[in-house]
Amino acid sequence: MPLLPLSKFHFATRLELHKWSTLSRNEIGPFLARFGIAPLGTKFPMMRVYEHLLGLEPATAAEEEMLGQGFVRISTVAERFGTTSDHLLSRLRAPGNSYPPLYAFGPNRHVMLRAQIEQMLSSPKNAWDALKPIKGHAVAASCLARNLNVPQSRIDTLLKVKRDLPARILMQGRVRYIIADVTNSLASSCSNLVTVTDGPTQSAEPQHSTSKASPIFARNSDGGLFSNAADHATLQASAGRICTGSGANAHGGDCAHGSPVEAKLSET
Repeated sequence: MPLLPLSKFHFATRLELHKWSTLSRNEIGPFLARFGIAPLGTKFPMMRVYEHLLGLEPATAAEEEMLGQGFVRISTVAERFGTTSDHLLSRLRAPGNSYPPLYAFGPNRHVMLRAQIEQMLSSPKNAWDALKPIKGHAVAASCLARNLNVPQSRIDTLLKVKRDLPARILMQGRVRYIIADVTNSLASSCSNLVTVTDGPTQSAEPQHSTSKASPIFARNSDGGLFSNAADHATLQASAGRICTGSGANAHGGDCAHGSPVEAKLSET
């Protein structure tokens, strides 16, 4: 079994991805499925993982090596920085901060790229190399409804439960939600609505129904929503390399019409 870093053309086993991601071996398959990433046989092409999970496409050998080193948990980062996880999260939420991006994949799944942390620690000026994200991979909360062509009410409902938010990236104090995982969450909510509304108890006169679930489901169950979302999730633009001194120029990735800095990242 090859040692880290993994190359972009490597076919990784679940054990290798466990070491690369810090997630448990049994979590790997279901976790990657949230982002539309399927194995090829029993292994996962790392290029799929880099592009569809991280939204990054390594263009040089240096970038490939950076991504191949994998993640480090925020608790470990905080320890190496001589602080606590809560204090570090507070710094990461500050607008325009000079830290590398934080990937928040769920409760107790807050990670950062190991290579960027190593670069920051070894630099006398806290310098680290930023990587340009693939356009459309992750967007601000205020852009989700427009990007996915769904009512804003559905996005508001989805983001209401702070302990169960879709995967997101925190960069320079701005939160960007990964489109593929938002799509997966919306699909799951539609599936739940089918379970609730399908059956003999369904109203015979839906136009007079007082149920809040039925009209939302009716407007979003035609298949067009998720076909459109899949297009956004797989959108790939040419990626490059951005080198920053303190990281102050790291790419923010706001939507075309601009949006305010997002609300605080959930600490869960």
